[in-house]
Amino acid sequence: MLTDRLVVVGKALKPVGLKGELKIYPYTESLDVFKDFPFLFFGEECFEVKRVRNHQKLVAILLKGIESQEDAARLNGLLVKASARFFTPKEEDEYYWFELIGLPVFNLQGECLGNVESLIRTSAHDILQVQTEKTELLIPMVDEIVRTIDLEKAQIVVDLLSGMVPDD
Repeated sequence: MLTDRLVVVGKALKPVGLKGELKIYPYTESLDVFKDFPFLFFGEECFEVKRVRNHQKLVAILLKGIESQEDAARLNGLLVKASARFFTPKEEDEYYWFELIGLPVFNLQGECLGNVESLIRTSAHDILQVQTEKTELLIPMVDEIVRTIDLEKAQIVVDLLSGMVPDD
């Protein structure tokens, strides 16, 4: 169930100051989303969030039970996860990236091209990075190419333009 899923939202970096505040490199579009998380997981440990603030282009966070620079330093390098139940509700036809990663991608003929490995944000549009058996495809997420994203069927259907798939 989506609401029980833990989602990676960032990576813990070095402490800020001496009182246990920790910098996080966010994997989210907005830094403010961290203010919605009452708890965060660092590795397998769960911590209550006491305070969140923007720190340059990073997030600085204070956690219950992390009281010193040394306490915070032990979390350095760990992936930071949050429960999907605390994510802001989506509008119709909106998707969280974590919902798309791993989905198979099919062409209009029903052939599986591969699975979504990751997404890339560009100024124009997001790009699906799809791993095929032989290569990697970069598929722009525009209506002319990505025809359907069906989370219930767990699939994406695309209509690739000529030349988007390298010749064998």
